[in-house]
Amino acid sequence: MRSYSWRGLLATSLGLFAAGTNAQTGTTDLGTLLAGQKNLTTFNTLIQKYPEILLQLPSYNGVTILAPNNDAFNKIPYSSLNDAFKANNQDVITNVLEYHILQGTHLAAQLVPGTPTFIPTLLTSPEWSNVTGGQVVQNIAQAGNVVVFVSGQGTRSTLTQADLKFTGGVVQIIDSLLIPPTNITQTTQAFNLTSFEGALYAGDKINSTSNTKDVTIFAPNNEAFQVLGPAISSMTSDQIAEIMDYHTVDQIVYSTGLTNGTKLLSAQGENITIRHAGNNVYINSAQLLQADILIANGVIHMIDNVLNPQGPGAKPNPAITSQAPVYAGAASVTNLPFTSDIPCSTKCPVTATPSSSAAAKATPTSTSVFTSSSKGVGAPMARETGLHAAGLMVALGGAVMLL
Repeated sequence: MRSYSWRGLLATSLGLFAAGTNAQTGTTDLGTLLAGQKNLTTFNTLIQKYPEILLQLPSYNGVTILAPNNDAFNKIPYSSLNDAFKANNQDVITNVLEYHILQGTHLAAQLVPGTPTFIPTLLTSPEWSNVTGGQVVQNIAQAGNVVVFVSGQGTRSTLTQADLKFTGGVVQIIDSLLIPPTNITQTTQAFNLTSFEGALYAGDKINSTSNTKDVTIFAPNNEAFQVLGPAISSMTSDQIAEIMDYHTVDQIVYSTGLTNGTKLLSAQGENITIRHAGNNVYINSAQLLQADILIANGVIHMIDNVLNPQGPGAKPNPAITSQAPVYAGAASVTNLPFTSDIPCSTKCPVTATPSSSAAAKATPTSTSVFTSSSKGVGAPMARETGLHAAGLMVALGGAVMLL
């Protein structure tokens, strides 16, 4: 009803929230707090425009609002959120706003340096989040009292002002918008994991891997596939499917759960073993290169070797920097195996005969902020805060949650 002002809706929302909250963190209401922060005028205006976000607050026992400052919104024209914000796309904007509200009250002052935390948000819509309990943001305290947030596409945002308490929660001011995690195809392209993506298509596993809820994926980098060459690229679709299943675990395991000696049951049926040696972490004999890449339905960990379900007992040799392939007949090649299996979606060359049957296969149905453009080379690795390249999936930020 238009007769209700936003402030009335906000007062009702926060009034109910305060009444149902066991422990209030402050005595200032949210509207007053935001109005008093000159660097949050854009965010304050936006949530006035979409008050339904705040009406959810009474359902939660305390919240943490990651509020992008005015400079963060100035980056939108150079990001993949630009079209949605220009068009006032309510579905995109409200879901992005929900991703900025953490369940529970989390203070930056309580963070343990170096220990990542993964906190669920209010983003629970199935078309945006295929994980139990709400899509998460990663939060970590780094050296020099720097608090960083990491979200979709590995994008990063930094905390600029911490622990502003209001009745029923706390506001943390950040320097970039958070990007909800995207599906597997968009994420593998952003991290240059195109051989792994192509192998999912070649094994007809792209849909099941993309759409299964709560997954952990150990994704070998492109070099891991190159050193195998024909030892894997000559396999049948069923053999490749078995290998892809061996890289997938049907539960979410973040880096904090990759403890020494842990065994994880893969979707293929054989166990995967986690081993530690010094500062290195190994998945069977493959070294962990980059952990905790958030995706719409779980998390990806990048590794430097292709796991072999026929040799689940493979162990690393920590004395050497590069582990040997675990496939007989491995021979290094210069091309990237399986990238031709990725269906072309934009600017596709016209050829007399199809280069791969994969183009006829179904593609993932998961939706996201981004539009996918399949290509064999892939996009750059995870980006830091800021807009280094206008366009593509330049991130407005990622978020790490506050404990």
